[in-house]
This record gives sequence, structure tokens and C-alpha cells, in this order.
Amino acid sequence: MRNIEQPSVDVSKHQREFRLTLLNTRKSAIAGAVFLVLPFLFLSGVVLKHYMQIDFGFLTSVYEWVGVIDQKYGDNSILNWIIRMLLTIGPLAAIVLNLMAVTHARTEKVNRELVLSIKMKWLNWLIILICTTVFAIFFLYLLVENV
Repeated sequence: MRNIEQPSVDVSKHQREFRLTLLNTRKSAIAGAVFLVLPFLFLSGVVLKHYMQIDFGFLTSVYEWVGVIDQKYGDNSILNWIIRMLLTIGPLAAIVLNLMAVTHARTEKVNRELVLSIKMKWLNWLIILICTTVFAIFFLYLLVENV
């Protein structure tokens, strides 16, 4: 039995493969959740305080704080613009980070192919869905308010 030869396999073309994971899925899910905290608290404050007339402490505090900053400094304040950018671009950055985490690229030098695969990481896809919804709400609000 020991004298049986192993079949010869051309391993050179199987070894000429380059894999690229763009980002870590767990770290990008955590970063996406961090980018989502401020817009989520602001939206919950708008719904609870403005539309339902309920003061719910922590959930409405960010909405009240943004209103105070806006009244105190106006549109010319750098702090006001930073808050606006975090509210609108934060969810967009979380979408990009999580899409990069679930997308994997592989190139094969033999066939000169680029193969993209998308992994089903449920936490990342949930964050992508929530951030897309939050970004769509802010974007549609800005569109309707300025038209």
C-alpha cells in the first residue's frame, strides 16, 4: 500500500489565487451601529417629542439638544454643520463599511478573472437595511423640505 503513487496534480494554477476580504464583518457591524446611534436617537426624538408630544428622556434628549444648538448658533455654526453631516452621512458611511465587509474579491491569475462574492452575514445585512432606511428618511426629508 505504501508504494502506491499519489496522482500528480498541477497545484501551480490552484496556488495562483489572491483573496481579498475588504473589511472585518464584526468590526464593521460595530462601526455601523456606532454611526447609527445619533441618527436613531434624533429620529426617535422627532417622532416622540414632535409628533406624539411625549418626553421620553434619553430618546428625546438628542432632538432637544440639536434644536437648542440650532437656535443658539444658527446655520453659520460649524457645530451645526457637523451635526447635520453626522445625521446624514453617518448612515451612508455605515452602509459602505458593511457592504465592504460582506463583499469578498478573488482574482485568479491563470484565467485573469475577478470573482466577487457576497457573504450572508445577517448582522451586517440588518445594519445595512436599517441604515438605508434612516438615510432614505433623512434624504427624502431634505428633498421635500428644499423643493
